[in-house]
Amino acid sequence: MNRSSTRARAAETEVGLTEAIETARRSRDAGCDSLSDAEIELLLHSAANGLKGYVHSENLANALGAIDTAVQRRLGIWRAVSYEPHELDGAIVQVRHRAELALREPGPGVCTANSGASEVKAVTALAELMSKLTTEYPSEMRLPAGLYRLLGAADDTGCLWFAPTEQQLAAAALLLRGVIVEMDAGEGKTLASAMAAAIFAASGRSVHVLTANDYLATRDCALLAPVLESLGLTVGLVIEGMDRQERQYQYAAQIVFTTAREVGFDYLRDCVAESSERRVNPIFDVAIVDEADHLLIDQARTPLIISGDRVADGVVGADLEALASEMVEKQADYVDCLYAELEAIDSDLSHVLATIMLAGGLTPRLVAELDRRGVSTQRVFSDVSRLNDEEEGRPLEKDLLFAIDPTRSMLRLTELGWDEVFDNVETPAAAFGAIQAVRARVIHDAGSDYVLGSNGITLVDRLDGRPMEAHRYMHGLHEALESKEGLDRLGRTDAKARTSIRALMSNYETISGLTGTALESEDAFTRDYGASTIRVPPEAASKRVDLDSEVFFDRDDHLAWIVNQVDYWHCIGRPVLVTTGSVRESDAISSVLNERSIPHQLLNAVNAEGESAVVASGGEIGAVTVSTGMAGRGTDFVVEDTVDFAVMETAISQARMALEQGKSAVFECFGPAEAEVLKEALTEIKGCVPELGVSASGNEVAARPAKAECLGEERIPFGLGLLVLITSLPESVRVERQIRGRTARQGAFGNTKVAVYINDPALAFSSRQSELIRMVRSSSGRVVGPDVSRILSQTQTDAERQRELVSQALAEYEAVVEGESRAHYAERVRMMGSGQSPNLAERIVSAWVARRTKELDDHRTDYVTRFAIVSDGLWHGFGIDIEEFSNWSPIDVRRELELKVHMRLSVHRDRLGSKRFSLAVAECRLNAADELWPDRLAHMNDMTMTLAVGSSSRHAAVTELAEEIGSTRSEFWAQVEDRAMRTLLGSADIARRVRMGDNSIEQLPDELEALLW
Repeated sequence: MNRSSTRARAAETEVGLTEAIETARRSRDAGCDSLSDAEIELLLHSAANGLKGYVHSENLANALGAIDTAVQRRLGIWRAVSYEPHELDGAIVQVRHRAELALREPGPGVCTANSGASEVKAVTALAELMSKLTTEYPSEMRLPAGLYRLLGAADDTGCLWFAPTEQQLAAAALLLRGVIVEMDAGEGKTLASAMAAAIFAASGRSVHVLTANDYLATRDCALLAPVLESLGLTVGLVIEGMDRQERQYQYAAQIVFTTAREVGFDYLRDCVAESSERRVNPIFDVAIVDEADHLLIDQARTPLIISGDRVADGVVGADLEALASEMVEKQADYVDCLYAELEAIDSDLSHVLATIMLAGGLTPRLVAELDRRGVSTQRVFSDVSRLNDEEEGRPLEKDLLFAIDPTRSMLRLTELGWDEVFDNVETPAAAFGAIQAVRARVIHDAGSDYVLGSNGITLVDRLDGRPMEAHRYMHGLHEALESKEGLDRLGRTDAKARTSIRALMSNYETISGLTGTALESEDAFTRDYGASTIRVPPEAASKRVDLDSEVFFDRDDHLAWIVNQVDYWHCIGRPVLVTTGSVRESDAISSVLNERSIPHQLLNAVNAEGESAVVASGGEIGAVTVSTGMAGRGTDFVVEDTVDFAVMETAISQARMALEQGKSAVFECFGPAEAEVLKEALTEIKGCVPELGVSASGNEVAARPAKAECLGEERIPFGLGLLVLITSLPESVRVERQIRGRTARQGAFGNTKVAVYINDPALAFSSRQSELIRMVRSSSGRVVGPDVSRILSQTQTDAERQRELVSQALAEYEAVVEGESRAHYAERVRMMGSGQSPNLAERIVSAWVARRTKELDDHRTDYVTRFAIVSDGLWHGFGIDIEEFSNWSPIDVRRELELKVHMRLSVHRDRLGSKRFSLAVAECRLNAADELWPDRLAHMNDMTMTLAVGSSSRHAAVTELAEEIGSTRSEFWAQVEDRAMRTLLGSADIARRVRMGDNSIEQLPDELEALLW
């Protein structure tokens, strides 16, 4: 993006945010407190209908004001009745008890003689409300404003208070503009999305609120449905396990809480539904996306696939598994020889190390060898590219069976490897199966790419470490992994329908969303979804301090540092979250913590079902959580005030002990705010003189003896809030920000630190690694400081830029295939309705005959030859003999052929009746299309892969793909027609070959059926 467009966008963003905040402020003055619930509902709908596309208006302020009031009532004042008495506080507790007593024992004695008039009114009002609940649903109740005022006046402690913040109201206003809103963790994104959904719905739009998983969709729906329903809006929930009828009912609601996965698979199931009645019909109008960057950017290319029945996988069998194992063992033996060669005095170090990396990738053994020799992985990778030049015949590969590109986790067979494969297999399909078996053993690892569980192999999301339950590798790779792990092979499936998240979201008319990290991806949001990005500042200034990053040059030192940090902070009561890059890494840290008897909770793809419970307790005193990047995405680590109080008490105790020994206690604080708080707390110690200072190590607070001579000092690290240790470099700056955002929510204290190993996967092959290696190391053998943080950020930016280029290229290919798929699904819908046409069979037969006899009009050959070609095709393909017409003209042949076909079809028509026969014909065509479409999809995907790899120009490849798909379209539909006609002509009873979904149609005489058409 050029500089002028960047400035223009920044100016537009500033104006948008200013307008949204001003609208939020005006909504506070909308004067809704004096309105009844019914009047609030009317105000919302009237204001929403008056928006007419311009959202920063008085109507918007009124609409937000109405929702603001509804939230304060239904999530605030309603606590007086919806909460248990022990959850309330202050005078409202007595009001609740007396209201309950009034329901049990009606009469004037529910209030004491000391009760004031306002309290009596509050008790009476609450009793009336509780009485109504015995006969009415809360969502149907419309209450007067006076009731809320009475209960609010009785709330002397504020336990009933709940109101949207100005930031949430502003975010809701921005969502209505189709903006991706960035809000920090804990700022209330969930409520902001619900308020925007309410205004969209009140204006007549259909809204899907898309959350990360079923748990969050269910939680958010349960929390917010009372507010939305009190405004006269209908609310639905679609989660896994619901049947078709329930989904149809839920999707009919104005606001539906669900996930993109559920909507996506319902969309695909509708695309292949057997009849219109079996479609659930999600309405693609407005999507408000929670964690928008994760869904719309990280998962944009994630495929959603509806598969057919599993078929036996005859390609990869025991022989191919044995061949793959033998090839892997042979190469491993050769690599052992290379390691032995390294010890020779005259060995070519660069050549041998490059060959080892090419043969096996970046294994722990190679990393240890490189560490011992002081050689960077990036240097060896550069040697691979330099020494293995393709134009020189790839000399490093002459003794290898396969070569690995460790940066992209790709494997290809060498010339020697192909010879090995084709010496043992006979077909290309079997050769491909052998390659997949090798790839399963060499490239894909348990604990990194997948985990093993009761459901077999579960893939793991590369970015956040979450399990992807319904996903499988394609092209036989998943089956090869099952064999590798000794599992039963489930068999291969073909895709009946497929789309991607990006393509699915393009169905919506309006897309908006919220996330804690959006600004880094604003170009992608604009390019792919037409959505601008605006940050809404937090209500309270952040106190989070991000510490300087560190890079370790010894893996054991790195692990020891992590465990020591966890041990120290756990002992003083501070909660710690340790994030890792893979399941294997999280398991390794957990194992060492167990050896040190440090209690902790482990969260990764193996035990993801316990995420909510782990996160809920992750902010408690002394809590330690070890997790992949999945921890807390969509939920918050909440650190209570008691935790910081306990940490402070520990610090005071440490200071007292030092003072008793005549020493000073110097606390190394992570930020000035923490230092100020600690200094104030130390004043309670008698004989202590707290001093605030700043040193090279950070903000310090010293507790010094007031009178006695100081005998030395003890330096003590000090910090408040949740500490986040990022031990593996996230793949992007945005993902790193998301992890850092787990702490210091809503103005609380918190610290984060990146501390990684030099051969971390994100660093190992980066050109930036050499910069870190050249830096001066500390006495502890590592590098730390702002320059380290800068280099790590540049590494992430480089990787993001490369991924973006790949993503854009694949998106262009994907768009071509998706366009063809949508055209097919639209045609399929038309086919489902074609059974109502009385002359369907005549039209199908006429078109089929014309195509099958088109050869007769080709005057480039003699007529006898042309007729023979047509005749043979009809006889061998459909059992139709037209030899008796050999001397007839093409027009006469077609006429007689049509008569022959109709005569054979008349048997079905006479038995079924005209209407049922038409339905059967339509379903034959639909069945034929469904049976052939998976092969069509597979063919398009194969074309995509071939052109993407083989073309020198991306634009040329995309153009060629579109042309190829277009040129094969008519061939596909010709195959559909032939298969349908073969069924119609060859089946003794076509009613048994088709679904015949409308069984209510009775067979009637033709003369009566004619009256029904």
